[in-house]
Amino acid sequence: MTNQENGNSLLFMNKNNFIKITFTAIVLFTLLFFTTCQTLMDAIRFPVVSFHSAEIVDINFTGTQLLCKLQVENPNPIEIPFPETGWEFFINGNSFTSAVIRVNERIRARSTVFVDVLVDLNYIDVFNAFASLIGSNNLGYKITLDIKFVLPVLGERILNFDHEGVIPIPQFPQLTAPSVRIENANLLGAEVVFTVNIQNPNPFDLPSPQITYDYQLNRSSFIRGASDNTGPLAASSTTPITLRLAVNYADLLRTFAALATANQVSSLFIFTCDFGIPVFAGDVIRLEIPGTLPLPRLF
Repeated sequence: MTNQENGNSLLFMNKNNFIKITFTAIVLFTLLFFTTCQTLMDAIRFPVVSFHSAEIVDINFTGTQLLCKLQVENPNPIEIPFPETGWEFFINGNSFTSAVIRVNERIRARSTVFVDVLVDLNYIDVFNAFASLIGSNNLGYKITLDIKFVLPVLGERILNFDHEGVIPIPQFPQLTAPSVRIENANLLGAEVVFTVNIQNPNPFDLPSPQITYDYQLNRSSFIRGASDNTGPLAASSTTPITLRLAVNYADLLRTFAALATANQVSSLFIFTCDFGIPVFAGDVIRLEIPGTLPLPRLF
């Protein structure tokens, strides 16, 4: 065999060996790749998610804050990305508001975290959308939550949760047991005492109301005034309000000279109470209490 033939033979053998080695390497790599993937798939699991709670964390005459919590357990020996959470809030079966929560954090290996979904409800917006709720004691709601995970090897998964509940609606306060009485009467004057009970049916304090009054004698105004220093009205309770008006007989005679020979004069106490609450804009409590004012004999 010539040198050229020997060279050709060696070249063929080398090519053949290269092909065999390359094929073997590809097979081994493929086996290793799929084995590794299967191992990763066996090692990595999707988090365990459950609905934890829904509670009202704040409520007043402006609105309500509802906090929903999802519990997320990461069973994996590695950190995983925090999930993306979308939610939608329904009132009376109708969609009212929605949002998507994205947190640029990671969940540590073998740990449990909570996803907080805070829903802010403004009562004016609620009443504008659902006028039928005005005067109701509560509103029924449903919140849907979609929590999405994107994990290595396993890919994407979306879990869905629904929760239904009830939220109280602010109630307008009520005035009860109004009365007007005369105290400390003498030759110089008397005290007119007006009392009324303000009932707050709400589970939160009411702001101090602005009170105006007009004490009329013989159908004409005699004493007018305003007061807003009653302090906040405690939740779910009744608060008595008392106004004391000093009547000076000399002032009375100067204003109503015709009363100089009268023994008494007809009176009318007009009382208004405005809580200045946007959700009850224009709703002012007004009371009119008729009565009489005794006059001293020297008149």
